Amino acid sequence: MSIDHRRATVDRDSVCAGDDCKSHEAAFFTTPHRSIVEFLLEAIHVSPLAGIAGGQATWLIDTKGYGEGCIGVIAQQWSTPRLLIPEGTTVEELFGEMEATVYFRYWCQAAPEAVFEALKAGEELPPRVTP
Repeated sequence: MSIDHRRATVDRDSVCAGDDCKSHEAAFFTTPHRSIVEFLLEAIHVSPLAGIAGGQATWLIDTKGYGEGCIGVIAQQWSTPRLLIPEGTTVEELFGEMEATVYFRYWCQAAPEAVFEALKAGEELPPRVTP
């Protein structure tokens, strides 16, 4: 293995009881100079996010474990994540010498735009299910 590669891990919440049948945690190798957007898409490829009937699932992107280091939102209806950090940030810039990790926290069918705007403003997140 080239010295330019480093180990990374990904995990996510389960969305229902049937989704708990196997672990979603996976390890993969990435490069330090990969952009964080590329890294996230790579992580989703290794451990796919669950698709929700109706096509509207919202996920928070945590980089320091469950509920910690949230850097943005990804939604089933979006093609790319929306980040609170510059999209050009590299794996090395974000994680330094620490192992690159990402945890996708399921925020149910809450409107992803509202979730992202609340994160940007430092406000309380909207309820997980939009009435």
